[in-house]
Amino acid sequence: MSGIDLTRRQLELIAKLAALEPTLSFMGGYAEDALLAGRVTREHEDVDVVFPRDEQELRLAQLAELGFGEWETWGEAAPGVPFYLFGQNGGLKLDLGVSDEEDGKHWMRVHKLSFTVGDREAPAGYQLRMPDDLFDQPLVELEGIEIKTISPLALYQMRAGVAERNSFGPLSERQLAMLAQLRERFFPDRSEDELLPPCEPLPY
Repeated sequence: MSGIDLTRRQLELIAKLAALEPTLSFMGGYAEDALLAGRVTREHEDVDVVFPRDEQELRLAQLAELGFGEWETWGEAAPGVPFYLFGQNGGLKLDLGVSDEEDGKHWMRVHKLSFTVGDREAPAGYQLRMPDDLFDQPLVELEGIEIKTISPLALYQMRAGVAERNSFGPLSERQLAMLAQLRERFFPDRSEDELLPPCEPLPY
């Protein structure tokens, strides 16, 4: 499949995902494109979305209707409890993030990851506190499609917080450039250290 064809099909999928109710939030590269440019700026390997844990059953049922019925667990928030799921349908790749909420706070819990970094088990055993506005971002346009992304701060903190612990390996030059653009656009008066999310060890 050519890059142009894949992008077209990904945008068709994004339009279908954006039409789901309640509104589903996007993260990752397409969310960055939407917030920073309003258009696709490069080829993307996959589409990334995130939702609260209490929506998991609903979302998996909705996604099954779109052809995504089988999932691999690539990360657990607790033993047997996924926070990172991966699915495919006809060449389209979809990553799901599942956030936890406790006492009104949003958490990204990283108990275990199913891959290695540098031939070693990926670092885990912590939780990142996500900002209160995680799911409060107004709709933005991506190639004429209205989508809901997670907030710019959440988008920054997810990538930077995980990178700080090397759980997915070092960031690429492109990912570092995207973080710099988010910081310059949305938080020009805050340092990189100030923007790192609070992190705590998991109690299990």
